[in-house]
Amino acid sequence: IEVNGNPGANQKYQDLQTLGQWQATGDDEKDGWQRWYTVYATTVGGIKYYNLRNSFSGKVMESPNGTSGAQLRQARTAFLGYPDAQMWRITEIGTTGQYNIVNKGNGLYVANAAGSTTNGTAIIQETNNSNNRQKWVFTPRTASTYREDNVNRFFERNGTSQGSVAFDEGTSIPLTWSSNNGKVLWVTQDAYDGSALQPNAMFNCGQWFHYGNSMFLQNNIYDLSPAGAPNITRGGNRRIIDIQSGDSFAWPGPGIEIGQHVYVQVGEGNGLTLNRQSLWDLTQSTGTAWTGVRTTPAGMSNQTNISYACGMVKRPDNYVYVFGSMGTGFGYTSNMHVARFPTSNPQSWTFWNGTSWTSTPTTGDPARVSDALGSSYMAFVNNKYVLMTMDQGFNCDANRSIYISTSSNPTGPFTARTKVYTIQENLNGNYSRYYTAVIHPEHNYGKNELLLTYCLNYDACGQGSCSGSYLDPYFYRVKGIR
Repeated sequence: IEVNGNPGANQKYQDLQTLGQWQATGDDEKDGWQRWYTVYATTVGGIKYYNLRNSFSGKVMESPNGTSGAQLRQARTAFLGYPDAQMWRITEIGTTGQYNIVNKGNGLYVANAAGSTTNGTAIIQETNNSNNRQKWVFTPRTASTYREDNVNRFFERNGTSQGSVAFDEGTSIPLTWSSNNGKVLWVTQDAYDGSALQPNAMFNCGQWFHYGNSMFLQNNIYDLSPAGAPNITRGGNRRIIDIQSGDSFAWPGPGIEIGQHVYVQVGEGNGLTLNRQSLWDLTQSTGTAWTGVRTTPAGMSNQTNISYACGMVKRPDNYVYVFGSMGTGFGYTSNMHVARFPTSNPQSWTFWNGTSWTSTPTTGDPARVSDALGSSYMAFVNNKYVLMTMDQGFNCDANRSIYISTSSNPTGPFTARTKVYTIQENLNGNYSRYYTAVIHPEHNYGKNELLLTYCLNYDACGQGSCSGSYLDPYFYRVKGIR
């Protein structure tokens, strides 16, 4: 069973795409449109019901109506509850290893239309007839990464008065202070304001972003409604971090909460050139109006060889470990480095040189904690330091994968990289550009699944930024996988 559509046009990601029968793909982990997760939903009257979630799109199999013969489709899940049209009873036929899949809402059976063996045959629902076309075999596969559609929907902020609605970066900082306890602060870089959205929820071609950074508050990790995540402001502005005189950008990256304060690393510069770094000290309020000041820790701020934009981890030893990268291979390879500061004094940074902590950063292989690829991020998960690294994503190469490695210590060594995902988005048939790897350990939902995100950028090799007369914000929003 496959989600229909042209992958070169991103159709297999789309809501309400129909399902069909196709010959098995050669790599169903990469081409996950034929891979389905059976996810327990609920029990009613002693009967267990399941969602059938597609690995590629993150959407679930859905019955469109109560008509026998109607073609099935994929659809987004509800924010709350389990719609009957998306719940399925799976019943073995005797001891044959074959199963009927029956919809909870209408009692119709999943079937291959007319029992055809032809590629493209519709997958339909029909009344029970005990025909072989209604019998299915479940083939166990090794668990693989799937697209987190609910998280992607969270970033589809389409309100014209909502504030930042399309952006890159997307780091997250869990909060515990006062009434912000349980909330998550999301941090963006260049952002478009919803006031520029057209009636089709796109921007006019040529529209420029409105502010160089923004931040907004998620009510809790389970609230994925985009309408419930308001921007914070500083001095009445949605741009939180000041752009320094003579610069064109101030891009915030990872951050950490210490008491009422949130400390965020910021890269400052012109074009794509980093001129310096700063550490912004934001003071929370119980509302959305925050304050903040720019600080420049010695050793970190006055150098650009290592960009400390790859993660912050606060540990019980009363230190915050800050991870940075230094390019070594024209954007294709890099070295990961680590610095730290005590929670009692965020201005006092020291830097790992391969054997000890010193007052200035040390570059080169002996001082690195790991090698990495084009874009990387570090977090602490299940007592391990987890390194996410991605192939270089701006030259539209064939290698477009995400990898994970781990270590018990912030200074390494790290395990060999394991490939966990291949990025497949396209713009007008060409590979879309991607970047900004981020890990979000707080968004685990109690399922021991790790949320990773990356961003697309308006553009693809051989293509312009626009889709007809419009900029589609799909290509400037965070994408999540688990």
